[in-house]
Amino acid sequence: MGIILSSIPWVDYLILQNLRLWNGSLSFQYWQKPGVIRLTKVYIFNVTNPDNFLNLGEKPKLQEIGPFVY
Repeated sequence: MGIILSSIPWVDYLILQNLRLWNGSLSFQYWQKPGVIRLTKVYIFNVTNPDNFLNLGEKPKLQEIGPFVY
């Protein structure tokens, strides 16, 4: 289905027109003032027993660092 649609030139044209950001386009308006606040939360975990985990097969003991919110 995707191969058939991508071989039709007007479908490619419509997709590219809606993906491009330029002043006055609908996609630019949504990008400039999104309707939903988007937050990204990043959690990082530190393995506190790396030697025992790697060499002895123990379960890793994890220390959570974060979240970092952007």
